Amino acid sequence: MRARGTAPKLFLFLCLVVFAVSTTGIVRVAPARAGNTSKVYWHFIFKAFVHMPDRNAVEWAWVTMVEMPKEKAFPAEAQTARQYGGTLQGTVLAFVRGAAWRSSHRYELDDRCHDRPAKKIISWEESDSDSVFCAGQLYEPQPYRDGTGRVTLGREMFSLGFTNRRVLHEDGRWEDLKAQAQVFVGAINVEGRSGEKTKGRFHLREVNYRDNLKHYKSCGKSWVEQYLTGFRHFAVQNLRDIVVDIGQSNWGAVNYGFQDRNQILYNYYRSTSREHPHWKQRYEWADPIIDTTE
Repeated sequence: MRARGTAPKLFLFLCLVVFAVSTTGIVRVAPARAGNTSKVYWHFIFKAFVHMPDRNAVEWAWVTMVEMPKEKAFPAEAQTARQYGGTLQGTVLAFVRGAAWRSSHRYELDDRCHDRPAKKIISWEESDSDSVFCAGQLYEPQPYRDGTGRVTLGREMFSLGFTNRRVLHEDGRWEDLKAQAQVFVGAINVEGRSGEKTKGRFHLREVNYRDNLKHYKSCGKSWVEQYLTGFRHFAVQNLRDIVVDIGQSNWGAVNYGFQDRNQILYNYYRSTSREHPHWKQRYEWADPIIDTTE
């Protein structure tokens, strides 16, 4: 009797399927999991011209970030919001990896020695770094009033900064960078040669090169200080630009330093792939786009 009872039900189900196909052209079966859980990554390339007009004095940096909901980045705050019937909304950029490279450079400045004109020589050697840290977030579109007085919704924006403070990692873990054990090696003096003194204090920076020294020579004296990266500009004033679609990229330029003579070029690519497409690669595309040789 049960077998006979299932025939009408099966016939009715097939009729509904035929009706669905005839009206929509396709029948979609929803998967058990809802939504697309793919992570979205941001791959950045930076090139800083650190002593213009000399275009050979450069630094490069490569950074990968990943989008993360604020409720995952700040679980305690999200729990508090839920207790009051709300939700913690928004997206932050968590740090995945960073690296940098700088060219060697040498230049001279006018100086005085024993009340006579002299030169001060400043230099640093080529070096690289895997100790590079960033943080960032996305911003919802904001309304603004255009030239005609009409209120228009703007583009979604993001900000990114180089930092030596707390960093959010891809696994949701927060790290206090200043609590890291860091070993800074000062000047290495060779017997029989004029020695270099170490001046100033060495700290964990936004970019920490393996050779972290900046050399000075003047009036028969030599000393070293800690090299400060040109990317520290983005530690004070974050990079801010538009959010592009997945699979798209964008680029721009920022002037900084004395009379805005130095320049940082940047490119970013938004992708579902974790692999940086140009990791530690240097290209000729990143030439200054304005003349700063005045």
